[in-house]
Amino acid sequence: MDGNPERISRFEEFTGLTWRGLALIAVPSLALIIGSFWLAAQFMEPMPPHRIVLATGPEGSAVHALGQRYRAVLAKSGITVEVRATRGPGENVELLAGRAAGVDAAFLAAGTVPAERAQGIVNVSNLLYAPLWGLTRGAADVTSVAELRGRRIAVGAPGSGLDVALAPLLAANGISADNTTLLRLTGDEAMRALAEGKVDAVFHGEGPLSRQFQETLLLPEVRLMNFRRADAYTRRFAHIVRLDLPEGTLDLARNIPDRDVELIGTTAMIAARADLHPTVIGLLVEGAREIHGGKGIFEKRGEFPHLAPVDDVPVSAAAVQYAREGPSFLRRYLPLWLADWLQRAFTLAIPLVAVVLPLMKVLPAAIQFMTRRLLYTGYADLRRVEHRLHTRDPAAPVDDLVQELNRIEDWLAGMRKSIFRASELYTLRVHLRVVREAVLARAQARGSRTD
Repeated sequence: MDGNPERISRFEEFTGLTWRGLALIAVPSLALIIGSFWLAAQFMEPMPPHRIVLATGPEGSAVHALGQRYRAVLAKSGITVEVRATRGPGENVELLAGRAAGVDAAFLAAGTVPAERAQGIVNVSNLLYAPLWGLTRGAADVTSVAELRGRRIAVGAPGSGLDVALAPLLAANGISADNTTLLRLTGDEAMRALAEGKVDAVFHGEGPLSRQFQETLLLPEVRLMNFRRADAYTRRFAHIVRLDLPEGTLDLARNIPDRDVELIGTTAMIAARADLHPTVIGLLVEGAREIHGGKGIFEKRGEFPHLAPVDDVPVSAAAVQYAREGPSFLRRYLPLWLADWLQRAFTLAIPLVAVVLPLMKVLPAAIQFMTRRLLYTGYADLRRVEHRLHTRDPAAPVDDLVQELNRIEDWLAGMRKSIFRASELYTLRVHLRVVREAVLARAQARGSRTD
């Protein structure tokens, strides 16, 4: 028996469902819907940030100016770039590796990133060659770093990256603080000290086109160092590359340099935190293509940017994918914010199409089954009575069938009555009466034979 007919709730009366039946349908359905949206959310990237911090180099340096160009490129897509001046790649490594600094991307140079600091940093793109310039005072050409032993050498300020990259090169040539005066000066300070005769040699990591660099080269007592053993450095150090500077390249009118010069250098890259949003990494790759795709003093047209591994810093998987596939279809035709919003909407639409819509078709049948399952039980009992009536001997008693029919009738009387089940209940009562009449007819026929 299914409850007291006098205590039926309004909800059950007008829906045909008990609260228990509703729970049996609603709980699994909601769990399936929530689970499908949760699964879709695992494949959905968060919205890209509207602002990032890019660590560059000293104020007024070529690297700092490069950061301004990247800021202009990303601004086209609605990303604000804060260009943060630093001492150089050495400091940039620390800022990028330390989350507390709030730096998202930075310019680095191969050979300046210790292996233990490479964790959590990815190479977004290799940008250009960064030559190591050596300027010396005196009439004679210096063709070997070893010749500078015992002199006064400016090796770059702490955090510039030059001091980090230069230290193993000096050590390989037998130069150390024990036998040589090593002065940690900034680029500008080193150039002034060389011009004033306070140092004998300067190693410089900035570009060759700065005004102070070219003015220093014009001094009659200053010579551009020729790394005659450049190929040997490339064999000893994986991050070192040989760079050839033909006569007159820097200034044809003044013929600077006045001879072909062999240089050594490394590769400059733009790196980022490994968890930086893939969309921002893609925009940085776009910026690298726009800014560094041309021809430079040392770079051939189309040689940069590229993603060949050059150091312990792993290449960004997002950058590789973007370089291979380019922007998404939506990104090609829509603003960044709208493309990302629509992409998220499409991702969330997958469970809607795959789960919710099919579920809406199944639920009515499930609800119908829940509301009619007791009727099905009554019909099953009634069918068994009818089957037993037709399969037993006509002379057999039918008292047990009458008792079973009485039980079914009592059960119907006690059933909770919903307006959605009213017609089915009346139909079941009619069928019950038909079967009862058949049973009573059998009983009367048996009584007649007995008489």
